[in-house]
Amino acid sequence: MNLRTPKRYRKAGRRRLFSLRWCWLYLLTPVVVVIGAGIWQIRDMLRPPIEQALANQLRVVEEQLATRQAPTPTATDSPVNYLAIANAAYQRGAMEEAIENYALAAEGMPNDVALHFRLAHLMITNEQEEEALAVAEKAINADPYSPLGWAIRGMALDWTDQYGRAIASLLRALELDPNSAVAHAFLAETYTDMGEVERAFQAAERALELDPTDFNVQRNYGYVLQWGYGDFEGAIDYYERALQLEPSRAYIAFSLADLYYRNQDIQAEIDLLRQVIDRNPENATAHYRLAVALVRDLGEYEQAREVLERCTAIAPEKVSCLSLLGALQLREGEYNLCARTLERAVRAGSRSAQDYLYAGICYTVIDDCRRAVELLRIGLGLAEDDLAMQYDIRDALAQCQVIVTLEPTPTLEGETPLEPELEATPTPS
Repeated sequence: MNLRTPKRYRKAGRRRLFSLRWCWLYLLTPVVVVIGAGIWQIRDMLRPPIEQALANQLRVVEEQLATRQAPTPTATDSPVNYLAIANAAYQRGAMEEAIENYALAAEGMPNDVALHFRLAHLMITNEQEEEALAVAEKAINADPYSPLGWAIRGMALDWTDQYGRAIASLLRALELDPNSAVAHAFLAETYTDMGEVERAFQAAERALELDPTDFNVQRNYGYVLQWGYGDFEGAIDYYERALQLEPSRAYIAFSLADLYYRNQDIQAEIDLLRQVIDRNPENATAHYRLAVALVRDLGEYEQAREVLERCTAIAPEKVSCLSLLGALQLREGEYNLCARTLERAVRAGSRSAQDYLYAGICYTVIDDCRRAVELLRIGLGLAEDDLAMQYDIRDALAQCQVIVTLEPTPTLEGETPLEPELEATPTPS
């Protein structure tokens, strides 16, 4: 059975004639209407700052979302770091390392003409003339009104035997800056290579007058004296000054060492080459030159062999070191070593007929006539202008029962130099 609970009695209040709620409504409504009308009247003035504030807030939100979703960035080396590494390598004479890092720095500093100039100069003097020419073009593109780009382009063209274009480029550099000592110095070198000795000397004199502290100026003045006038003593003086200004530049030291040898100052030559190696133990060319001096000038075969073994360790494909080392091994009767060493020289791209001759002799002695004949035939083709070498190779082929005939071949001038017939005929057994 459900029982209904009666509602509790509540006393009814008296109804008020005046309500505060309605009073506030009547008071505030006109105020809101007036403010809204005012805002409406100046809406064009208020819209830009409001839109800007909303856009800023939206951008902040987008950046926060992008940061949350993006992977952690990897650290990248600054061009300034590469430049510092290159400068340190340059100072100790490690030019390959310097070139590599200057190139990386140049990628991040494409408008630095001086950096491109140094990189191209190093490439030229380290047997990378074609690559240097491309770098020189970049220097010109970076600033066509800088004489440095045109000057280094002229040097690169000169070192690739493009003398006419080199002169044009260097004259353009001097047109931009008539007082460019380095442009005058490069012009002196180019005129010397062209046989224009008087012009070369005038350019060298002007360069020396403008800046005697530039190693290019001192070196090229010596170059004019050496190759233009045959003044070897004078050339030595200027090469020495250039090397004092820039002791890390091995190409100057090599020219100086050649002149020491010419003057029969053998100890000075060897001491200088050792200094180059002490500064940069990875300079394979300096090792080769030192080994040549030890063999040629002092007859120090064992020392030379040690130097060459270091050279082939630092630069396994240095053909000149492999060639000379193989020749010394042949001299000592180490035929297996000789064959392996000269095989490396051949595979590294040797174009010396003597390497093929010596390799063929070594393979013959160790009873591998098949390989010997292959190499000797290639050597015979390379020796087309060396009659004595042709006969030596023919004699070596005969040791493997192969006969090669050398027959006279008329030329257009009526001469009859001997040339080999490449077809070899085995003798009957």
